[in-house]
Amino acid sequence: MTKRFKVKTAAVFNGQPVGSTIELDESTAKKYEALKYLEIIEEVKPKKKTTSKKASSKKTEKKTDKK
Repeated sequence: MTKRFKVKTAAVFNGQPVGSTIELDESTAKKYEALKYLEIIEEVKPKKKTTSKKASSKKTEKKTDKK
């Protein structure tokens, strides 16, 4: 899984005006930062998927109660 970065543009980049904050993948962000087209602000943390065990256990309890 590739890292994602929030970057601030220093030039018009992909139709975005100067000073815009956008998200790019790691290789693109580092490439254009070296060319001084943008500045890396921070790494974006991936959102964790949450699974609720309570919901699944309630479903099994209801199924067993019907028997």
